[in-house]
Amino acid sequence: MNKFELVQSIISKIMNVSVEKVTLGSVKSDFENWDSLNQLNLVMELEANFNVSIPIDEIANIDSVQSILHILNNIHN
Repeated sequence: MNKFELVQSIISKIMNVSVEKVTLGSVKSDFENWDSLNQLNLVMELEANFNVSIPIDEIANIDSVQSILHILNNIHN
């Protein structure tokens, strides 16, 4: 499973949508369940699955699949 597929799977689980509905072009507004609580759940799942710590200032920037991949690619820990 590559990085995108893992992110896709995590978003699918947290937002309670099918994996097929999560694409590289997906944004926050595409998901009815993407609220502040699920944003936090998403961050915790990403951190656990990728063994990273997402900086607080980056959490607010998470609003799409692309932004998640960008943040994960730029974390060096």
